[in-house]
Amino acid sequence: MTKRILLLFILFLSVSPAFALDIFYPADGTYVTRSDYLIVRAGADIDGLTLEIGGEKSDLLDISADDYRAAFGDKLIVQPNWDAGENTVKVEAYKGGKLVAEKQAVFFFQDDPVAAPPADYKRFVMHTPAQEAQCVACHNMKPTQAQLQLVGADNPCASCHARMLEPENVHGPAGAWQCAYCHDAKSSPVRYEPSSRNSDLCNECHDDMAKETSEVKFVHGPVAVGLCTLCHDTHASDNPAQLLLPVNQLCLGCHEEIDDGTHVNRGVSGNPHPLSGVPDPSREGELSCVGCHNPHGGKSPYLFSNGLSGRMSLCQLCHNK
Repeated sequence: MTKRILLLFILFLSVSPAFALDIFYPADGTYVTRSDYLIVRAGADIDGLTLEIGGEKSDLLDISADDYRAAFGDKLIVQPNWDAGENTVKVEAYKGGKLVAEKQAVFFFQDDPVAAPPADYKRFVMHTPAQEAQCVACHNMKPTQAQLQLVGADNPCASCHARMLEPENVHGPAGAWQCAYCHDAKSSPVRYEPSSRNSDLCNECHDDMAKETSEVKFVHGPVAVGLCTLCHDTHASDNPAQLLLPVNQLCLGCHEEIDDGTHVNRGVSGNPHPLSGVPDPSREGELSCVGCHNPHGGKSPYLFSNGLSGRMSLCQLCHNK
C-alpha cells in the first residue's frame, strides 16, 4: 500500500499544473490552411523550451525573463514554415536545466487550396469562447462594431491576421480591414463565420458579374451554384483576380483530361494548339485557358470568350488570315 501511495504521489508531481505544457495552435489532430503561427503555452515554473519541427530541434529557448513574461505571458509564439501535408511538432519544457514536461502534436497543413481536407483531421477553429479566453491577456477578443471598422493596424483583426494580406493581389475589403463586412461577429458557436458561403455575399459588390452570367445561356458549373471561393481567395493571392492557383493549373485541377491529349486540334505542323508559353495575340499576356474560355459563362457550351458562340469566330480572334 505504501508503494502504491508513493507511486501516486510521484504521478501527481509529474502532472503538476506548475509544469503545464500545451501546443495550443495548431492543435493535435487538426488541419490548418495557412503556415502562420506555432503557439505553445507553458506553466509559470517552466523557464526554457526546445522545439522540434520536421526533425530539426532548436536550442533551448529561455522564456524566464520578467520582460518576456510581461510581454507574452505563458506563451511562446513563433512563425515557422510548415511542410505540405502532415507535420509533427515536439516540445520539451525545462526547469533549471532539467526536463520536466514533453508534448507532441501531429497536424495537417492543407496547402492545396482546391483539394478536399483530410478526413482524419478536423478543422482548427479559433474563435470559440474557450479558445478566445486563452488570448484575452494580449488581444481584444470582444471588439466593438466601431473598432471593427477601423482601417489598418488599429483594426483588432490585424494583430493576428496581417500575414494574410502579404500576397500581391489583395481583395478590396480585406485590404481595408473591413473584415466585418463579410464575417459575422455575432455568429455562434464559432464567431466571425462568413455571413454567407455562396455568391449571395460576393454579388453584393460584384453585381456586374451577376448581371453578366444572367445574360448568357451557359454558366460555368461553380458559378452556377454560387461557389466563387472554389476559384478565388477571398483575402489575397499572388495570382491575378485573387485566383487560388495560376490560371491553367486551376482549370486543369478539374479538367485534367485536357492535359492528357490534343486540345482543339493539330495544325499543319502536327503540333497541338499551345495552352501556355507563348504570347496571346488576342489580349495582353501569355496564352492560357482564359484566352479562349470565359471562366464564368458564355453563349456556347464551351464558354467561348468575347461573347462568341462559334469555333471559327473564336479562332479568327488570333488567326485572321
